Amino acid sequence: MQTEVEGIILKETLYGETSKILQVLTKEFGLISIISKGASSYKSNLRLLSLPFLYGKFLINYKKDKLSTLKGGKALKLYGSGSNNINIYAYMSYICELTYKVLQENNDKSIFDILKNSLDKINDGLSCNVIKNIVEFKYLDYLGITPNLSICQKCMKPMEAFAIDGKIGGFVCVNCYTNERKVPSDFLKVLNRYQNVDISEIKEIKISKENEEIVNEFLREYYQTFSAIHLNSENLLTILDK
Repeated sequence: MQTEVEGIILKETLYGETSKILQVLTKEFGLISIISKGASSYKSNLRLLSLPFLYGKFLINYKKDKLSTLKGGKALKLYGSGSNNINIYAYMSYICELTYKVLQENNDKSIFDILKNSLDKINDGLSCNVIKNIVEFKYLDYLGITPNLSICQKCMKPMEAFAIDGKIGGFVCVNCYTNERKVPSDFLKVLNRYQNVDISEIKEIKISKENEEIVNEFLREYYQTFSAIHLNSENLLTILDK
């Protein structure tokens, strides 16, 4: 069945001498695999339609749960193009790889809007790290591991947030505190904004450096402890943070 889909290329794999297998998150079908025949050839009409981070409309021979075939299409935006900033490339790589991993566990079509909106905001110059963390929070719902931020993770009682630890899954109250990272008094409100914000409506980002660092550390530890996701692109972010 030949059809047009709106999608973003998450990753590519070389196939044969000149072809590529593309992993594309589509608005219509979620994650699908598409073969782009001859796409590695400079003379190919499909070459510019087969690049990572490309957002476009793709004309394909669609085969449900099988390998579809790219026939043509229109490139709408190549995220990160024209930028020599390695940070932008690193964060886009991370978000696209994380999205691919999440889709393998939950191929929900609504993830398309989260990904597109996040890449749009990074492309527009908003904080890469904050956008990354917002995406990470939203994906926890799809993975079924959303943290309970209303109780102490040691005594399991409702509390005022005093400290936080990603390895134990959330906040610790003052009575249970040992050596976890203390948080500012407004930190729970900060986390709620991360969880509930509509990415498409973000115009500017105002967050203290301290809060940003605590959120990033918490999410890194939380994913490492409670998910089975391991990302190659995380290594580049670690290097850039040093």
